[in-house]
Amino acid sequence: MEQFIQIVEQAPMAISIADLKANILYVNPGFCRITGYSSEEACGSNHSLLSYRTTPPEVYEELWQTIKQGKCWQGRLINRRKNGERYLAEVTVSPLLNSKGEATHFMGIHRDVTESHANHMRLTNQNALVHAVLNAAPVAIALLDADCNVVLDNMAYKALAADLAKEPADQVMAALRNQLGPDAAQQLLRPHFAEGQAISLNIKGKQETRWFSCRVSTLPVTDEDVDGYFAPTASTNLILTISEHTREKRQQEHRRITELQRMTSESEMMHAMQETLHAAIHQMQGPINMIEAALSMLCNRTGTCPGLQAMEHALKEGSESVEQLKKALPERPQEALQPVNVNQLVHEVSAMTTERLLSRSIPLYLSLTATLPSFTGQPSRLRVALKQLLDNAIEAIDYHKCGEREIQIHTKLQDDAIVVVFEDSGPGVEKKDKLKIFQPFYSTKPPLTDGCRGIGLSIVQQVINEHCGTIQFKTSPLGGSRVILALPRRTK
Repeated sequence: MEQFIQIVEQAPMAISIADLKANILYVNPGFCRITGYSSEEACGSNHSLLSYRTTPPEVYEELWQTIKQGKCWQGRLINRRKNGERYLAEVTVSPLLNSKGEATHFMGIHRDVTESHANHMRLTNQNALVHAVLNAAPVAIALLDADCNVVLDNMAYKALAADLAKEPADQVMAALRNQLGPDAAQQLLRPHFAEGQAISLNIKGKQETRWFSCRVSTLPVTDEDVDGYFAPTASTNLILTISEHTREKRQQEHRRITELQRMTSESEMMHAMQETLHAAIHQMQGPINMIEAALSMLCNRTGTCPGLQAMEHALKEGSESVEQLKKALPERPQEALQPVNVNQLVHEVSAMTTERLLSRSIPLYLSLTATLPSFTGQPSRLRVALKQLLDNAIEAIDYHKCGEREIQIHTKLQDDAIVVVFEDSGPGVEKKDKLKIFQPFYSTKPPLTDGCRGIGLSIVQQVINEHCGTIQFKTSPLGGSRVILALPRRTK
């Protein structure tokens, strides 16, 4: 009994014994230290002297119902010290039973958990604040463990995962592995890389392509295993941020396509002006040659022909006019040779003609070889040629009111040459016209048709010749024309 009393007396928590009416009969020194009441002040008083009004009455009702049933009650109460200071008490109340199983006294044990509660609430508030900040961030953020599994993410990340119907982190890490190689995980953990590296990704969503910029950094986290209590170990987690810039990318792409349209239109206009002036020079040169020949014949016969002077004057004026027209020929800006991605040119040309295709209800299908190599050429000139072929196909289908309306563009590598094939469902080109369609100002459309006629295919042939390529016109399975461009990868 003396040993038991010593244990109770030296216990760091508050221990009290009360009768069935909660009148205190005994308190240990721990009780006095926590409550501020001396043993004399506490004994004889009711336990209600520790109660404080902010504890809900329902809690006390539950306490009494439990201990009256001979059961132990555990919970928390807001108590009041002698000086009026409030504290949070973690309380255990147990009934003391006699040999008949009847409760004779109640023993209460409680300890002050105010500080631990404040620390817990502080940690909870900090976690709530962190989650609030993460969820308010406009970028998707995810914490990945060493195995690249998502441990923590924010609402933006969850929304992105829902949109993609896949785990965004898996796609990002897969792209990183493709760029960095099989040891991507080790490279990510290196300090020089861990500071952050922006990586652009094209992630296809449910209906359209979206662009993201991803950044990876490291975060050392101490292991929670109990074995590491005295010898803490840390593992390296990854913080992944994914910011979407689809709108900016589309705006940038729209500005780029608009600029390409402007440049292409200028190039087409330049070529049209050149062809028009060349044709005018050619047409003027014919009569001048005839006058010159006639003048030569007359001069050989007689030198006294009354019309010789007028003819000489006309010849001189005509020759001067031709020279002036030659000087007026606009010079096309020279474009440096550079690597050309034909697939990219096809995409750009299709983007430039999207509105025309939509307004005429003509679907365009692209079948492009993904591994198509680049070759040396003039991309601006080639872009003009491809656009002329696409415009020609659109006009053919629209002008002839074709029931089947479809255009296809294919690219492939064949015999070390880049091959581009245009197919349409238009009326096609008749056999008698295949040798004439490349002549300037020749058109299969009626003479009364509005607009510039007969320039497009002339441009195409000129550009293909500049690149030492070939062009063929055949009949397409779609019913219209099948234009085959072959561009050698290495020009002479």
